[in-house]
Amino acid sequence: MKKISIFSLLIFSVLAIIAGISLGTENFSPLKIYKIITEPQTYPFEKTIFFQLRLPRVWCGFLVGSGLSVAGLILQSVLKNPLAESYTIGISGGASLGIAIGIISGEMLTIPVFAFIGSIFSIFLLLIAGSIKKMSSGTLLLFGIMLNFIFSSFSLLAITLLQKEKFMEAVIWFMGNLGSYYPAILNSAPFFLLPAYFFTWLFWKELNIFSLGEEKAATLGINPDKRRYLWLGIAGLITGYCVSLAGLVGFVGLVIPHAVRTCVGADHKKTIPASILAGGAFLVIADTLARTIVQPVEIPVGVISGFFGGIFFVLILMKTSGKQKW
Repeated sequence: MKKISIFSLLIFSVLAIIAGISLGTENFSPLKIYKIITEPQTYPFEKTIFFQLRLPRVWCGFLVGSGLSVAGLILQSVLKNPLAESYTIGISGGASLGIAIGIISGEMLTIPVFAFIGSIFSIFLLLIAGSIKKMSSGTLLLFGIMLNFIFSSFSLLAITLLQKEKFMEAVIWFMGNLGSYYPAILNSAPFFLLPAYFFTWLFWKELNIFSLGEEKAATLGINPDKRRYLWLGIAGLITGYCVSLAGLVGFVGLVIPHAVRTCVGADHKKTIPASILAGGAFLVIADTLARTIVQPVEIPVGVISGFFGGIFFVLILMKTSGKQKW
C-alpha cells in the first residue's frame, strides 16, 4: 500500500475543520466565514454561532480525538498489543465511575473533575498492581480489562438509581458529547496536551524499541518495567483530560493508531504526529455528522465514532491481516 505523507494528513485535517465549522443548523460558506471573521459587527447572529459555539466545539473535537489517538498509540506500543486502548486498559471504566459520582453529587462542575480523578485512580491501581506483582504486559492488559468491568458495573448500578433528568445527563456523558465542555478545561489544552505530545514525540525511539518486545528493549538498555509505568501514566493523564472534556468516546484510541500505521508505517517519529492529525480529524468529522444527520436532533458523538470506527477497523483488519507489525 502506498504510504501517505504527514503533509497530506495535515491537509485532510484542515479540510475536516473547515467542514466542521461550516456545517450545522446554520451552514456557512467559506466566503461567509471570511466575512464573519473580517466584519463581525455586520453579522452579530452568525458571529455568536461561529465564535461561541461552532469554533470552540470543533477545537474541542480535534483535541479529544488527537488525545485519545495518541494515548491509544502509546498503550498499543508499550503493551505490544493491538487491542490496548483506554477502554480495554480500564481507564475509561474509572472515568465512568467518576462521572456517575459527579452526577450523584448534584454539582455540574464536579462531573469533569470526578471523571479526571476516576481516570487517574484507575491508572494508579493498574500501576500499583503491576509494580507489586511484576505483571507482564499481557497480564497487565487483562487486569485492566477486569478493572474496566468492575468500574463499569458500579457506574451502571449508580445511574439506574438516578432520577430521570440525571439519568439522561449520565447517558450523554457515557456516550460522548462535545457540546458540554467547560471553557476553563478547553482553554487549558496548550498547557496540558501540547507538553504531553512533545514529550511523547521526543522519545519516539523508545516507543519504537518497546514495539520490538520487552526482551529486546532490555538488551538495548531500557528498563521495560519502570518505563512502561511511566508511559501508562502519560496515557492515563491524556485520557483523563479528554474524558473531562467530552465524556466517554469509544473506538478512537483503538482504530486511529491502526489506520495511521497502515498509512505512514510503524515508525513513531511519524505515527505520533500522524495520530494527532488523523485522530483530531476523525472526531471532528464524526461530530459534524452527529450534528447534521438528523437535524435538529443531535446524536451522541460516541455513537457515530463507534459505528464508523468499527466498520473502519474491520476493513483494516481484513486488509492487513498477517502483515501488520507491532
